[in-house]
Amino acid sequence: MANARTEELKKILLEHIPAGGQVSLPDLWNRAGSHLDEISGALQSLATRGEVTVTGPQGGPPEQVFLSRPNGTGDTAGALAGKEKRMAAKIISSNMPVLKGRLLAEVQEKIRELLVDGVPRTREQLSETLAVELPARLPGSMPDVVMLPGHFYTLRDTAAGQAELTRRAEEARAHSRRVQRQRQQVDELIEEHETLSEEEINRSLGEKLLPEAVAHLVCLPDGRYTHPDSDAAWDEVGRYLSRSEPISRKEFVRMFKRHKKLVAHIKKGREEPPFVILPDGRVTVETRPEGAGELRRREILAYVHYTLQQKMGGRSFFTLEDFAPRERKLARQEALQAGCVELKIGRRELFCAPIKSDPGKIARELKEITGLDLPARGGPTVPVAYLIDNSYTAREAGRVLGIRPGDVGGLRELGHLQGFQMEGVVRYWRVSVDTLRRSPNMDRLLRRAEKIKTGDAARILAITQDQIKRLIREGHLRSAGRSERGAYHLRRGDVEDLLEHLPDIRAGWGEATDQSQDRPVRRKKRRPRRHKVEKVTEPGPIVLDDYQQKAIAALLEGYSVLVAAPTGTGKTLIAERLVESILEQGREVVYTSPIKALSNQKYRDFARQYGHYRVGLITGDVSINERAQLLVMTTEIFRNWCFANPEWMDNISHVIFDEVHYLDDVERGTAWEESIIFAPPHMRILGLSATVPNIHELARWMEEVRGEKVVVVEEYRRAVPLEINWITPDNEVLDEEEALDEIEALRQVGSRYYMYGNGGEGD
Repeated sequence: MANARTEELKKILLEHIPAGGQVSLPDLWNRAGSHLDEISGALQSLATRGEVTVTGPQGGPPEQVFLSRPNGTGDTAGALAGKEKRMAAKIISSNMPVLKGRLLAEVQEKIRELLVDGVPRTREQLSETLAVELPARLPGSMPDVVMLPGHFYTLRDTAAGQAELTRRAEEARAHSRRVQRQRQQVDELIEEHETLSEEEINRSLGEKLLPEAVAHLVCLPDGRYTHPDSDAAWDEVGRYLSRSEPISRKEFVRMFKRHKKLVAHIKKGREEPPFVILPDGRVTVETRPEGAGELRRREILAYVHYTLQQKMGGRSFFTLEDFAPRERKLARQEALQAGCVELKIGRRELFCAPIKSDPGKIARELKEITGLDLPARGGPTVPVAYLIDNSYTAREAGRVLGIRPGDVGGLRELGHLQGFQMEGVVRYWRVSVDTLRRSPNMDRLLRRAEKIKTGDAARILAITQDQIKRLIREGHLRSAGRSERGAYHLRRGDVEDLLEHLPDIRAGWGEATDQSQDRPVRRKKRRPRRHKVEKVTEPGPIVLDDYQQKAIAALLEGYSVLVAAPTGTGKTLIAERLVESILEQGREVVYTSPIKALSNQKYRDFARQYGHYRVGLITGDVSINERAQLLVMTTEIFRNWCFANPEWMDNISHVIFDEVHYLDDVERGTAWEESIIFAPPHMRILGLSATVPNIHELARWMEEVRGEKVVVVEEYRRAVPLEINWITPDNEVLDEEEALDEIEALRQVGSRYYMYGNGGEGD
């Protein structure tokens, strides 16, 4: 029917559009005499099919929109571009609302003119008088028109209109009073019975229940009413959640916003049974697996929290071994959140409490765990700070011992160093490092801790590499890591320890122990590593000269000593005997030299003689093992220590100034002068030089500025006689007498040449 009506309307519109002319949109509507909505649809259909052309602006005014029919047949009409057709339809669709609004305003104005006489009229009467179709919602589109009972219309300002408005207001007030009365009665009933059906409410009220009186209540699935925040309402919400997955807090608020009290609690994170808020913020109920699991987790957490408080209150270090496996995971999380720090000492996993305690108490607890006698100095501190103060990192321990950090780990694996793991970082006890530093077996221990490849292990054990891998798989050898290519590394000490048990192991394999039956091992020539130093054979007995004995005796008696002796007479031997005595006492000594190159050389010599772990080097370029017993440094570094770090020198008993005559240097002499003046009073000085002519004057100055006796030791005899020789351009070596004769001869030759040359030029 609609399509037939549209096709009929199209024909009517085409009849009113002249073939050779044009017609405006309002005129076309007046001629067609149909509803605007119908005309709009028909015209848009004609424009889309190209049967009419449209010109004019979009959005009005409609008087400027003109329609015409294309000349010619349908083929000509079809020739219109698709873009032009769509534009024509848009012009019509945008102008029709404007035209409709204008026509509606005209109709409304005519209605007001009819109703101004105060006589109410029906809709049919108005439509018949105006000969137009009225709006579907006449009072809604005309606020100044009032509909009277019987579907009569009048203006609001008329007597009939005012009377109707008064009647409506009184009726609304009466209805509101009735709603309030019923609502109050219903609330009292609900408070008494919690839930009531509509029939029960009607019987109690004695009248029919108004819907507005229970609009604030919740209707349960069984048709009974209750307050949104009653137990019954919350139970119903809980039943809904028990049938669904946990929902987010935002979704909960959106779905159950009528339950204001419940929603307020959930927003604040407060739970009301049976609701449970999960750790991720979702909401569920106790009967759901998620809710039951969360409640169980909280019970365990409460027990864990209580137990941890008891543990932390009594000890600085505690374990979680008395917790069940599931409880242990929660206990670890709770301990970390409480500020505890995770430790691993040996095979024990510990936590240290974040509570200050007496160092003596901390040391006693650690002794129970490690067996070490740790210091108990200082005031109350937290266990973590105590651990850091009494331990080294691998790099720090390497500097103290004069070895690489990787070798420090090897010493720990072999049990020669004790340490612990804190937050994933391995640290080493200071007492263990210091004890190892003074050990005479340091070189042997380092060799045992050295990482070697499977090929080297095979050569040591005289077996094949496949057999080495088998020993690793069966647990006879412990891997010390792998290379980037996946090759095993082993500790030399583990391999050497296995030599004794290897025949029994191979016998268990059913193999002969004769090496001739094994596959021959390829022996590769290895390049020696630079950090390894071959042991120096012990020298024979050395007979000290008188001046050396005198200087050493004065030093051992506690005096400062200045030694002036020719080069090659053994001044360094005095320093070495002093160093040996100090190292045996467990104290420290500083050896200074004027230049970095000499400091580097002395460091290598002393390290070869006393071991790398006992010797350190500090210059402006490098710092090696700065906590060693014997420190080699430039004089400027020592001078800076005197000013900046005097507390570091408490355990340093002596300082040795090599080439002390640099004190007379114009540019650098102040470094030696300030070092002597500001060195700590307990420190004794040994000055060595071969070229100090006024050594007694220097000693008197030192006694004056330091307030202590200074012993002067001099030696004039040269161990190696000093001879003066000359080398000619022909590499001939001449003694002094021969050299003087040669010089005189050359002088005469040069004079003759000069005279001859002048004569030649004069001619």
